Amino acid sequence: MGIFFEDQAFEFETIRTLNYYNYQGAEIGEVQTITNQIKEGDFTSWYNEWYGMAERVNQLADQSMKGHHFVSAKEAFLRASNYFRAAEFFLKNNEPKRIECYKKSVKAFRNAMVLVDVSYSQINIPFKGYYLSSYLYMVDKNAPTLIFIGGYDSTVEELYFAGGAAAIKRGFNVLIFDGPGQGETLRIQNVVAQYDFEKPVTAVLDYLDQHTEVNTNHFIALMGMSLGGYYAARAAAFEKRINVCILFDVFTDVWDAITEKNPFLKNIDHMQSNDMKIDLNRLDANASWLIQNGLWVFGCKNIFELPAVVKKYTVKNIADQISCPTLLLAGTHDHFASISQLDNLKEKLICPYDEFVFDTTFGAQAHCQEGNQSLASQVIFDWTEDQIKKFKER
Repeated sequence: MGIFFEDQAFEFETIRTLNYYNYQGAEIGEVQTITNQIKEGDFTSWYNEWYGMAERVNQLADQSMKGHHFVSAKEAFLRASNYFRAAEFFLKNNEPKRIECYKKSVKAFRNAMVLVDVSYSQINIPFKGYYLSSYLYMVDKNAPTLIFIGGYDSTVEELYFAGGAAAIKRGFNVLIFDGPGQGETLRIQNVVAQYDFEKPVTAVLDYLDQHTEVNTNHFIALMGMSLGGYYAARAAAFEKRINVCILFDVFTDVWDAITEKNPFLKNIDHMQSNDMKIDLNRLDANASWLIQNGLWVFGCKNIFELPAVVKKYTVKNIADQISCPTLLLAGTHDHFASISQLDNLKEKLICPYDEFVFDTTFGAQAHCQEGNQSLASQVIFDWTEDQIKKFKER
């Protein structure tokens, strides 16, 4: 039984949204008000209540802006952005209100960013004929730099709450971006995911080198969250400008991870579309969303195309090419990736690595440690700061 819902997907996404309260992304009273009105497992109800609160909080931000109360405005805009992000989460990708809601999340976020204390710029990094929507936070040109990658369902704006703000507070420059199959790249430019994620990471590093004051020779940390744990590992295997890599959490083989947690999908790559019918409406919210989002992110027309595409997302055969120190993170109760993903990667790595498995002791046992962001940040950045000391000694 969850705190807010019995439904696993609704409970997890609520905790995920609330988890960002450390950086003004949520307030418990507002979240309680929202969840009290949501019908269990009902995607429409979920959208209506999160959207309604997002609009009300956005209005509070506008009121504060008119009165020149900029701290209050910033904090309200941040909450509104996060609530709009949550509102669109379970909507189908072809619903017009999903894009409208997404755009409101981005607008609220950018309204907040012009009020932050750190030097900030919103940039579009050119890549393969389109662009990667990005935010660069500059503490000092010679400060260590964190490049932070999202995952299967994140937006670049969420990455500010999920680790970007914590890194800034610790003195890191931060570059967060939407890669292929993520955020604006997917929603506005209709660019789906790609398994060879070292290519957008290289484009990001090249941009930092050529168009900013960031000293990429000083120290570059690459962190990937959720599916970004695969993306970051893949990039680290090929891009040697990366000094350390943080897999938050580990995805060694994405198809293995999906089918281990969703056994009913194991046989679909051996079947034709007329052999098996899957009614998404009869699945629980998590499985229904997983498939619906997967078709969109990976650019598949139907579920039977998924295996061939997703099986490319593996580092089993290239993990031994990762040479930088790497931090492996996992949760004992992760409903997307089991501990076996971490164990499998450890067998393949030849680089120096450390591991940390979060359990129920501090309530950080869930996927990407949703439920205790403070502990996750402590583990991640304490380790990274220790690596910086070793880097300087070398």
